[in-house]
Amino acid sequence: MQVIFFDKARSFLKRYQDILMIGCFVLIVLVFFYKTVCFLKLPIPSDDLVGLYHPWRDAYAHTFQNGVPYKNFLITDPIRQQIPWRKQVIDAFKTGHMPLWDATSFSGVPLLGNIQSGALYPLNVLFFVFPFEIAWTILIISQPLLGGIFLYLFLRHKKILALGALTGAVCFSLSGFSISWLTWGTIGSTLLWLPLMLLSFEKIHGGKRKGLWRLLFIFSIVSSFFAGHIQVFFYSILLFCLYALWTHRGMKIKKIYLMHILTPLLVIALTFPVWTRFISFYMTSARSGGTNWETEGFFIPLRHLIQFVVPDFFGNPTTLNYWGTWNYGELVGYIGVIGLIFAIIGLSKATMFWGVNIALCLLFAINSPIARLPYRLHIPFLSSLQPTRLLSIVDFSLSILAAYGISEVLKNNKKKQFMTAIVMVGIVLLGAWISVLKPYIPVENVSVAKHNLILPTALYGVMFCISIVLLWMKSSWKTVRVIVCLGIVGLLSFELIRFGWKFTPFTDRSYFFPKTEIIEQLQQIKKPFRVLATDDRLIPPNVLGFYNIETVSGYDPIYQSRYEEYIAAMERGEPNITPPFGFNRIISPKTITSPLLPLLNVHYILSMDTITSPLVRLLREEGTTKLYSVAQKVPRAYFAEQFFFEKSKEDVMKRLYSKEFIPGKSAVIEDEGFIVGEGFKEDTVDITSYEGDRMVLQTASKNARFLVIGNMMDSHWEVLIDKKKTNIVRVNYLFFGCIVPDGTHEVAVQYK
Repeated sequence: MQVIFFDKARSFLKRYQDILMIGCFVLIVLVFFYKTVCFLKLPIPSDDLVGLYHPWRDAYAHTFQNGVPYKNFLITDPIRQQIPWRKQVIDAFKTGHMPLWDATSFSGVPLLGNIQSGALYPLNVLFFVFPFEIAWTILIISQPLLGGIFLYLFLRHKKILALGALTGAVCFSLSGFSISWLTWGTIGSTLLWLPLMLLSFEKIHGGKRKGLWRLLFIFSIVSSFFAGHIQVFFYSILLFCLYALWTHRGMKIKKIYLMHILTPLLVIALTFPVWTRFISFYMTSARSGGTNWETEGFFIPLRHLIQFVVPDFFGNPTTLNYWGTWNYGELVGYIGVIGLIFAIIGLSKATMFWGVNIALCLLFAINSPIARLPYRLHIPFLSSLQPTRLLSIVDFSLSILAAYGISEVLKNNKKKQFMTAIVMVGIVLLGAWISVLKPYIPVENVSVAKHNLILPTALYGVMFCISIVLLWMKSSWKTVRVIVCLGIVGLLSFELIRFGWKFTPFTDRSYFFPKTEIIEQLQQIKKPFRVLATDDRLIPPNVLGFYNIETVSGYDPIYQSRYEEYIAAMERGEPNITPPFGFNRIISPKTITSPLLPLLNVHYILSMDTITSPLVRLLREEGTTKLYSVAQKVPRAYFAEQFFFEKSKEDVMKRLYSKEFIPGKSAVIEDEGFIVGEGFKEDTVDITSYEGDRMVLQTASKNARFLVIGNMMDSHWEVLIDKKKTNIVRVNYLFFGCIVPDGTHEVAVQYK
């Protein structure tokens, strides 16, 4: 009777092993997000927003005198970039408009052309079903969940044992790279489609239902592109191309099929609305000239390879004891001590592609003459990429090798390589212990490194003991071997989940972009106007975009080089637009006395200090945050009364600083000279309707007048006078304008 029962149980497990393993994987992911599932905590670092910045600190001062506690100061980018951008995208779609223009940052930048906004990502459908913060939470969870399931299916297609495929899925979904960038919602979303690309490719070339798999292949590439991170997408496509060439290297191409041409064309066509605008914007940006690649942490320092074994050897930002090279999130390629041991076991001639792939990625990621070569040669695009992001492909490849490794252990193969892996990791740990016991590291950091060595060493010790058992075990004890390996996967999951819990915040829903008195007042004021904050402790760049409030600050790797020059001249207090400018992704001007400031349509100033100047008047105080109104406001659109025509941008800037230039009345035009009529007091410009990417004006004048429009110059702006398109020219260094005929007219300004 028992024999029959066990036979049936074995048959059931074999038949439904994939469903059971995927179920186990889903359970592991849900355990990681248990605070969300059970207590509705959000995997969003909004505690940084209310804990680090005013006026939110002021709003919560009655409850938390020392500020709201926050977990991880390192990961403020999601609340300063991805979430505000996605909120604008969804708001635009909900009003029936394409999300083309972001009027809230850098005084205006393209939104659809901003890859990181994820404007056309298919999973944006979530935001039309759930409240924004819930939809964003589901988006965050989808990254490890879908990525792991797709990798599991790919590994099973490659004939990896089910438990091995589960191991690969766990390593990939909860790896150091995946956890470090989890809350961004873009990098993980970009990478999760890579295994589906590989699986679809395999199915197209060796399975049934080729039409369905072609559609999935195209969908996975397009989704990866739209997900929001161009660098990781580039790495994913590059890896896919290398994989396709490697797996078909011995095949002779007899003829090119229609799909070989049609598929790339379809991908290009489907992504056309975004990549064309991205390239157009990129070419006008400061980023197109490359990056500051000589700064510390741009490449992976050799010593930080220890983080593949001991992720917190240099401390952790959440415990405020990190002493390594800035920054932690760029340098941790951890897949677990156990995962790394199995990855080493998985190296073989059959898995050479993944091993070589890891070696090449590290070659160009670790600080070395070879890695610096693309930057010294100023190779377009490549010289603007931070090579530490190659860890995305390293961890992906290590996860696949780990799947192969545990499969070999289950088959009782590679006993010698098993011991080799144990010895190699043991030597690394021994070296780490010697460095802290001798010590060879700064004395003040010894206790941090020593404490964080304990758990990896303990896990290694457990694996050492298990390896002895597995090597001693008879080949016929297959069931026992499976049970032992299942326990190892459980231990691996614990190892990676603990690492992820330490780094990832789970916050109260009430902390998600709450309103304050000052924010509500700014929302109620009639637009258009812009805001300037004089202190870095105040509202960080881009955040007011969530509330649809326009600012002159911004935080993004890509912004117009002209804007960088303009703000540099404004902050310097002189018409100097000579680099270097000192900005690194963030432009946040502080001066309120520059003659260039009024041209930016700044009507309100946020400050933590009392400003005693006739230029402003106090409107409201909220704790230590003060809101001031600018005394002499320059409107967003006005008729110019005085003209200067200059050829070079240097001369334009000098003219803007000259005594003859009067903000709100003068115009410096980069075009051929022209003549317009004399102005009268009766001439008017009224903004009758305004949205960030469009506005309608009613003008009345006795003569033809030149209209200055304080929106950032961009080739996609279109001005219609009585529904007829008119030419626009660059004005006042950053903006644009046009000639309006005499009489009464409707002027429509729209970003197309």
